Amino acid sequence: MKILHTTDLHFNKNWFKWIAKQQTVYDVFCITGDFLDDSKEETLLEQINWITNWMKEFKKPLFVCSGNHDIEELDNEDWLNKISNIYSDNSIKTIDGIKFGCIPYIAPEFYEFDNCDILLYHIPPAKTKASIHEKTNQEWGDKEFYRNLKKGILSPKFVLCGHLHHPLNKLDKINEILVSNPGVDKQSLIPNFFALEI
Repeated sequence: MKILHTTDLHFNKNWFKWIAKQQTVYDVFCITGDFLDDSKEETLLEQINWITNWMKEFKKPLFVCSGNHDIEELDNEDWLNKISNIYSDNSIKTIDGIKFGCIPYIAPEFYEFDNCDILLYHIPPAKTKASIHEKTNQEWGDKEFYRNLKKGILSPKFVLCGHLHHPLNKLDKINEILVSNPGVDKQSLIPNFFALEI
């Protein structure tokens, strides 16, 4: 199984279009939040409609989780869960023996995802190079998420995250768990991504 992980698309239409073209290359797609961006000329509702249509046309399995930009200043913060052909917040789905779990940005119940092989969560676990800003050394990670992973309450093979655009390192490990935060390069023609093969 070949998996593409990307994050924090912030309504860059070219990035969405590039991802759709990769469906001939990858089996499963994972996007870890922050689909929307209130600095764009389109309203948030227009962005939601465009992204919803984009997701509805997706042919391969698509796993997503919400990020802070996807729910702030929105009356319909569960818009991702209304898209029928994707796996979004609180979804747990097994494909070819690999169990995926999508942890929501708001009020995550981490223990519900204890048997997942791959976890999507917008915020990286704290105390990792994927959660520390490369220039300021500021910590952006989730401490509770880190504790659950470190203590083995959650024991996935992979954690896919985002939120921090410029991590100290895009990959790190907690115990034997690989943590991926591709980060964001706004100048790039394609989104930062991590290709994973299981």
